[in-house]
Amino acid sequence: MTKSEKDQPLEVEIRRAPKLLAFLLTGAAIGVAVAFVLYLFIPEDARSAANILGLLIVALGSLGLGLGITLSIFIDIRTAKRTKSALVNRVKK
Repeated sequence: MTKSEKDQPLEVEIRRAPKLLAFLLTGAAIGVAVAFVLYLFIPEDARSAANILGLLIVALGSLGLGLGITLSIFIDIRTAKRTKSALVNRVKK
């Protein structure tokens, strides 16, 4: 790069993207919370120790995880349409 090219401003795109891990963990946590609530609504005589609770946690936790990722991807696609352009100059440290 020559000196004149370094002085030229660059055009960059700016957009906000969701954090995938945050959506993944939040969806899984909501799924686990729903599993505990459903477990409490099962009558005492129909419960079979912790087997039902474990199955509910695995099933609803993974369902929440999948829904969280799906929501994150949907939001990412929506925000990709709203990119902004900006001119920037390089700065040497």
